[in-house]
Amino acid sequence: MDFAERLHRRIRDVDSRVCLGIDPRPSLSELTAPERLGGDPARVADAVVRYFTTVLRATHDRLACCKPQAAFFEALGLHGLEALARLLQVARELELPVILDAKRGDIGSTSEAYARAYLGTGDFAADALTVNAYLGLDTLEPYLDAAVRHGRGLFVVLKTSNPGSADLQDLRLASGELLHQALADRLTERAAALPADGAGYTALGAVVGATYPQALRELRARLPRSVLLVPGYGAQGGTAADVAAAFDGDGAGAVVSASRSLTYLDAHDETDLGRAARAAAGSMRDDLNRALAERT
Repeated sequence: MDFAERLHRRIRDVDSRVCLGIDPRPSLSELTAPERLGGDPARVADAVVRYFTTVLRATHDRLACCKPQAAFFEALGLHGLEALARLLQVARELELPVILDAKRGDIGSTSEAYARAYLGTGDFAADALTVNAYLGLDTLEPYLDAAVRHGRGLFVVLKTSNPGSADLQDLRLASGELLHQALADRLTERAAALPADGAGYTALGAVVGATYPQALRELRARLPRSVLLVPGYGAQGGTAADVAAAFDGDGAGAVVSASRSLTYLDAHDETDLGRAARAAAGSMRDDLNRALAERT
């Protein structure tokens, strides 16, 4: 199955639209705190793997997918990259779809290399990848070729959740459209030529932040063939009511990501951590499902 079909089947099977963000911040938990591990990078990376393995095993049946953020692993150095590869393997064993949040974007052969690294069969291969198209739409083609060939997905950065996103993404063009709206229209044109799942969704998705609910509503309509990845829920201020507009009338077409609110919890050992993470994931799942049921 292609990525969109696999993701939608997963959403139906577990009745969840929750995407677990995996953003290792070792200093936020006593279980991974560098000062308790002698500042040893290898020990810290091992602790990170144990920490998030516990979270994944406790929550996977309440998740649509997970989203490791590559930058947090890169910040841990070589041992961090090994930790990322190990956690990707854990997710595969749990049959949990992985969106690797790396926001790669470059031209020509560099994009081809990124596509081989993250959408191929290597240590860092994922089910989907976040990418940046603001260098030009031609930069998407190597990723799309790899995604279609291997049954993977892309999420193109479109309207992000940070306050400064308006500085460039909301610039008004001569046509009257905002820049991110024009990009959305171009993505829709490109998606029309791609294979679709039974609900009409393709490998070409988009990233739209939860903190801009009106833009989220408008972009859902502009992108009928794209699954939306919606960050900004929880710690960044997005609510279930804010993100309900990301979904189509059947409750499909989007996943909502949260990281700190699902992973950095009041836990003093792995048992506490697993219990707290499972409860947090279940609560987010139920809040999203309730918001969808209450839509008018």
